[in-house]
Amino acid sequence: MSTFDEITKEKQRVSEALARVDAQRERLTRQLSELEATERVLARYSKGTQTARTASSMATRAGGPARGRRRRRTTTAGPVAGELTSPSLGD
Repeated sequence: MSTFDEITKEKQRVSEALARVDAQRERLTRQLSELEATERVLARYSKGTQTARTASSMATRAGGPARGRRRRRTTTAGPVAGELTSPSLGD
């Protein structure tokens, strides 16, 4: 077997190995994104029942009391033109 043939076979072997690694990386990337999406869903729906918390969530909670997400109260529209209003207690 000549040196050229050996180089060609080695190049082919390396190319096939690289293709397998690329395919595995793509598969792992898809799995990782699915796991991250699942983690977000589970975190959303199991807020009060988590038994194990990650270090990042523990660090966030250690900084101060957790504030729940509350809807802001919307103020009512101001008085219609010509309508009288009573003064507020602050006035």
